[in-house]
Amino acid sequence: MEGIANFKKETMAFIDAIENFFLSDGVGHHLNFLKNWINPPQNEFDYSPQKHPAKLLGFYEKLVPLFDYSDLIFNRIEADTAFVKAIELDECNLERESVVLDYCPKLLSKGEMKNPKFTFLDIFIFFESDSYKIVYKEWLLAGLENKLDLDWDQYVAAFYENTMKMLEACWLIHERLITKNSFKSIDRYYHMAMFESTSPLAFDQELFDDPFKAIEFFFSLDNLAGHKTYLKKWYKMALSEAHRLNDVADYFFLYNQFTKLLNAGYLIANKKLIYQEALPEGLITADRFITSEVYNKGLFEVNTLAPEHIENPYRFVASFFIPEKIKQLRLGLLEWLYAAFSAGSSIKLMDKEFLFEQYEAMLMIMEAFFLMIGNPSLSDDVRERRHYAE
Repeated sequence: MEGIANFKKETMAFIDAIENFFLSDGVGHHLNFLKNWINPPQNEFDYSPQKHPAKLLGFYEKLVPLFDYSDLIFNRIEADTAFVKAIELDECNLERESVVLDYCPKLLSKGEMKNPKFTFLDIFIFFESDSYKIVYKEWLLAGLENKLDLDWDQYVAAFYENTMKMLEACWLIHERLITKNSFKSIDRYYHMAMFESTSPLAFDQELFDDPFKAIEFFFSLDNLAGHKTYLKKWYKMALSEAHRLNDVADYFFLYNQFTKLLNAGYLIANKKLIYQEALPEGLITADRFITSEVYNKGLFEVNTLAPEHIENPYRFVASFFIPEKIKQLRLGLLEWLYAAFSAGSSIKLMDKEFLFEQYEAMLMIMEAFFLMIGNPSLSDDVRERRHYAE
């Protein structure tokens, strides 16, 4: 980044600490290492940090300077305006970055991703760097003494969650200032890359302008319970080697509808859209009525989303529909399709946790969309979004 030589010496020390931290491994490795250190798995797998005291000590020694320097430059001395400006991205470049980076932050808000300084301001509201260092020194000693079977508690959880966020913020600074991977050229293939990540699936202009119509059509085909039943059958058939689906056309059609839902979700999240429609007697779609009675009955099927996402499904959509997650789920559904159509193939040898996460993600997507069009009032920032009405 141009102008790096004009940064303050404290800032340069922070950048050096970040570079040293990510010298050997990427952010994904470090996040997993921290997770297994602070909340160790209940087993004796070799990847448990207490099994490797040298690595644990090395991780600790690289982690501590990040707290020291970030607390110093963001809270204790006059802001380095050149540095703050250099690590900031606008909306367009943030979207571009999500395509070119191997890892996209999962814990940071959009504002924090635009400028990581907000992460550092947040994590030091209640705790100073010394507080973090004391906690991690205690956990270091516990790890070296192989006594990491301590009870998990909310006191440690707060430090752990803030540290995970800090590492994601440091990773963004690393990619924007040190490796400059955030600014890798993808020239004329950029829009093709975005297409690959989101798959508009030949959306016509009407659906592109109003992606909620794709959701309306989806729920005009069947209710939430019916779609869940189809999805469960598809999942079970994909796991089975001995059986395959006979109603191929129906499930290929369903696969296309799910793919359209993924694209609709991306457009809703990316454009910050909201669905709003007058419901004097219930939701009216192109082909059917979803009366209050049907909607209330459908609420019994909403049992996968977190409570805060049930209260506001737009929060789920905003957090889930990023290119990285969409692409993974699209590929997963394609594997399901091939496996379910063939009696000689199955997805059962794949990672069981990953497979269930895919299945659970599709359930949550359907539930969130059902809540959106069934009760348009479920949003706490209506005025910031575009309104749709018949």
